[in-house]
Amino acid sequence: MDKKILLGGAAALLLVGNMYATPASAAIDLSIGGEASVTFSMSDECADAATGNLADAISLANLNTASGVTYTTGTEATDHATDSGCASSVNEDNPKVGYGKELSIGASGTLANGLEVSFSDKLDLTDIDAKEGNFELAFGGAFGTLTIADGVDSAVKAAAVNSDGDVDVTGTSLKGHTYGTSGTAGVGFLWQAPSVSALDVFVSYSPNSASSGLDSAQWTDTFGVGAVFSADMLTVSLGFESASENSAVACFSSPGAGAIANGADLEATLDTYLGADVCGDESNMAVGVAFDAGDIAINAGWSELDSDEADRTTYNIGASTSLGSYSVGANYVNATKEYSLGGVEDTQTAISVDAGTSLGDGVDLSMQFSTNDYDYGGAASEQNYYADFKITVAF
Repeated sequence: MDKKILLGGAAALLLVGNMYATPASAAIDLSIGGEASVTFSMSDECADAATGNLADAISLANLNTASGVTYTTGTEATDHATDSGCASSVNEDNPKVGYGKELSIGASGTLANGLEVSFSDKLDLTDIDAKEGNFELAFGGAFGTLTIADGVDSAVKAAAVNSDGDVDVTGTSLKGHTYGTSGTAGVGFLWQAPSVSALDVFVSYSPNSASSGLDSAQWTDTFGVGAVFSADMLTVSLGFESASENSAVACFSSPGAGAIANGADLEATLDTYLGADVCGDESNMAVGVAFDAGDIAINAGWSELDSDEADRTTYNIGASTSLGSYSVGANYVNATKEYSLGGVEDTQTAISVDAGTSLGDGVDLSMQFSTNDYDYGGAASEQNYYADFKITVAF
């Protein structure tokens, strides 16, 4: 619940700076708010990690052909990554208690010439070392809305009408849909054109991923475009973005001929020998759909991130509805990471259910449960669960 203060005259002029002169009657709405939350979570993070053999995932002969070097057989990686494992003497102690806190400020108003101006920023106080770049300044009018922000949303993300598919899980996760490339970094621009009938168009531009003003930045001049079309109860979104790497950063480089270390971490071995990083030139495309079926809101989406090394593809199907004072939902996500060599890919399947309700003014209770199945290139897999209860107080 944001608290608003009306500022007039010189105070209004101070907030908008020297860009526009404002009459004494102009008013700026200033809002200050935030939220604090406590989370009680449970998981099986100490579940026994599965074991596997790299030879199950790929023929070493094919790897040798693809990489141009010779790896020997009989010494393949034989253990699984320990992302969700614990030391033999350690067990879970549920529930695990966590917290979150943030502070947000904003200001908005309409100037005498009709220009709409708004500003917002958010400070995450949970970890003071966390990213604090949430600056956003927006201008609105007959031309649409122009937003300037640190790490601005790509047009692909701004247009998406489906869930992002980023389900909270225990263990390894591909983090759902990719909505944008690595080029959408630094301070950038997002323009939403005026609506034309049932069509909304978005264009994003990030001039310099490092915000350095130097051509040594890894990505420069990244453009994206997105569109949303609404027809009766059906809404469809489409977005595309492309980023060309500007600096000479090597993607996959062979570790050299020789034996793959016996007992080496399987995930690290696959990443090192097969190329698992998103790197180099990138392109991102996403399609989403949302519609209502009676009292149930349904959404589905597909996205693909193509790079010079690993590629990622994600699908999601979600549904939500209200049952009295409760909101409930479910989401299914399937994501793959395709390595650049050997024809191998990781696969993740996550399913989540959630529910939430209001306990009073500004106080909400939410609950979620998820299962996660992650397969490492066909060589090994892990299965785990995650559950939490969260109380959030907004002010």
